[in-house]
Parts: sequence; structure tokens; C-alpha cells
Amino acid sequence: MRKIAFLSVVAGILGTAVLADPLATAVARQEYYKALGGVMKPMGELAKGFDAEKAKVQTALLVAALSKDVLPLYEPGTSDADLPGKSRAMAKIWDNLEDVTAKNQAMQEAAKVVVAAAEAGDAAAFAAAFGQLGGTCKSCHDTYRVPE
Repeated sequence: MRKIAFLSVVAGILGTAVLADPLATAVARQEYYKALGGVMKPMGELAKGFDAEKAKVQTALLVAALSKDVLPLYEPGTSDADLPGKSRAMAKIWDNLEDVTAKNQAMQEAAKVVVAAAEAGDAAAFAAAFGQLGGTCKSCHDTYRVPE
């Protein structure tokens, strides 16, 4: 049930992005990443106290979230410069979309390693892979997100 609810939220968020409203697109992007963070938070807990069955559930949610095309959420006009106080995406994203895409691909690859570790029931590999996955998120945040 939790998986279905999550997928419904993600689908709704991505559907919102088709609007021609920059603020709606920026909000949809933020909501998507909040939902992704909601999937990853329990995975961080699992990296400390591994439970193979819970890890499989969480990685299924991760795969579902990462299967969505987020590029429509990066419409020009949705940066912090365009929407001060409403977006934390730095304007330089749109000058470096190739790098953003590469960072997204690194996140996708790291997620595959996390999933494989969960499927294998390997606690140490899961923890290490989750750390690498978190590092891919941090890399993009450090480069392209306005600090709080």
C-alpha cells in the first residue's frame, strides 16, 4: 500500500510539471526531491541497522522514484534568480545541463549498486553503496543548490 501511495504522489508531482507556470514547475521539482528524500531516509537507517526485507522494500521504492524523467522539472525560469525565495536551484544549472545529466546518471548507477546489495542481503555492501548514493546527491546539491 505504501508503494502505491508513493507512486501516486510521484506521478502527480511529475504531472504538475507540464503546466506552463514556472512556480508550479519549481514546486513540483521540490516535491519530487522531498519524496525521494522520504524514500532515502529509511534507507539511511537501514544502513546502520540492516534488515534485508525492509531494504528490499525501500529499494523498490527507490527504483520507482528514479524511473521518473525529472528533466521536465528543470524548465528555464525556475531558478533561485527567477523565483527568489521559492526555488533553491541555482541558475547555473541551465548552463551546465550536461553536468547535471551526468550527475543524475551517477545517481542512477549508484542506486543499482544499492539495489544489488539489498537483493543479496549484504549489510556491509548496502551501507557502503548507500553512502555512495548519498554522495551523488550531495555532489549535485553542493554544486547546484542554494544552501539553506
